[in-house]
Amino acid sequence: MHVEYVKATENDLNELVDLLDFVFSTAYSPNDFEAMLPDFYSPKGFATGTNYIVKEDGKIVANVGAYPAVYHVCGHELKIAAISSVVVHRRARSRGYMKKLMEMALMDMRKDGATLSFLIGQRQRYEYFGFSPCGVRLAYTCNKTNIRHSFGGSFNSGIELRELKPEDAKTWDDIYKMYHAGSVYIRRPQERFLDIMGTWESKTIGVYLKGTLVGYLSASKDYGAIHELSINEPSLLGEIIGVYLNKYQRNDVTVDVHLPETEVVSQMSAVAETVSATHSLNFNVLDYPAVLNAFLMLKSEMVVVPDGEITVRVQDENITITVLGNRPSVAITDKVPDVVCTHIEAMQLFFSNVSAFALGPLGGNAFARCLFPIPLFIKKTDQS
Repeated sequence: MHVEYVKATENDLNELVDLLDFVFSTAYSPNDFEAMLPDFYSPKGFATGTNYIVKEDGKIVANVGAYPAVYHVCGHELKIAAISSVVVHRRARSRGYMKKLMEMALMDMRKDGATLSFLIGQRQRYEYFGFSPCGVRLAYTCNKTNIRHSFGGSFNSGIELRELKPEDAKTWDDIYKMYHAGSVYIRRPQERFLDIMGTWESKTIGVYLKGTLVGYLSASKDYGAIHELSINEPSLLGEIIGVYLNKYQRNDVTVDVHLPETEVVSQMSAVAETVSATHSLNFNVLDYPAVLNAFLMLKSEMVVVPDGEITVRVQDENITITVLGNRPSVAITDKVPDVVCTHIEAMQLFFSNVSAFALGPLGGNAFARCLFPIPLFIKKTDQS
């Protein structure tokens, strides 16, 4: 048997999508990767070199997708990469294909200067490759009873929701600008914006007040979840949720919110029935100083971090975090470490949603308790 490890070209696309559809449909439920991830697996969106494949006698039997992007965080530009569509045909398992492809993808990421990678998957399976559950995602659940008690039984609103169609060019341009207006976002090229917004067959919904666009929602295919939102006036959010539940005939909806969205957190906390804090994704930090610098700056914009200093030894480097006047800085130093961590332990210390309560040897360090967790996250629309 002749085995090849290569990067997929456009000529491999149809066979690759067939493999993904077959394996994931067999394991879970019917899948259509071209519809679910059009930015990656449609003929228009596919990019040569983004999928690492194994061919046995010319037939594709395994794949690891690796998709680069740029994360803008408080003036920092981070090269990042999503790992996606990790699959091995059931008749080609136990031959080491996944391990080899993951190693190839991570090696190329490092060569290209990627600072961070992320994926969806079973924890222990991917911790072998340096990924671990990190970041914080808040999931609010809001129901019709919450709206009735918040706004009265005769709830009526001037808010209108309109689901966008591809031909709504002007509105798409406006939403594109809204998305990129903040200080934290993953760059979505304008020519690919509609496909990216359609990830996981999501619906993009314009929010109008008196005929004027004031924001947008990105909702799941069944309208049971809102994964992304941008509203010019967050105080309207409860009212918008009420209109949403009525329009889509839902008794409740789950709304994903991330810690830097402080105004949205405040509004949802005032009306929602429940909230849970979960990990955002499985992350692999490839450049600690770059990632820490960017996301600590983000944290300092959310809250005032007290002055202090801490040194963590990880991967044979001493990483010193200093905060002075609510201005964080990160450097590789020769200072004596306050704690020594493995790579996985370091990511859990810096970014786990429970790190402030699981500081280990730093349990008595008041500065560490204020500093961690650092608000790392990736929105659902940018997950693959």
